[in-house]
Amino acid sequence: MKKTFKKVENINIDVSSKELEKYGAVVSFIMVAKGILALRECAHIVKIAEETGCLVRLISGKKVGSSNSILSLINLEITPGKSLVLSIHGARNQEAFGKISKVIAGETDSNEK
Repeated sequence: MKKTFKKVENINIDVSSKELEKYGAVVSFIMVAKGILALRECAHIVKIAEETGCLVRLISGKKVGSSNSILSLINLEITPGKSLVLSIHGARNQEAFGKISKVIAGETDSNEK
């Protein structure tokens, strides 16, 4: 099964000049969650962000969660079928996207029942 993700060009994400200096390029994608993002999955996203040196933001409705705060990610209450925007700031954003998209798609062991 081939996965397709649409790169989003017109989403306004509040990024300070300090964050742009630190993390560099920003890429955003619209996705649909296929798994639940509970504590374990959110911790996995934070770990990926730390490993790649990227800042990860998830936007669902009017709520925004960041890899800087695991509670903000949990507070998004992502369930299967929920639409979200994945925004990744940093030089290794492609690597981070590859790993985080697997978490959101429910393909990691952290989403197995």
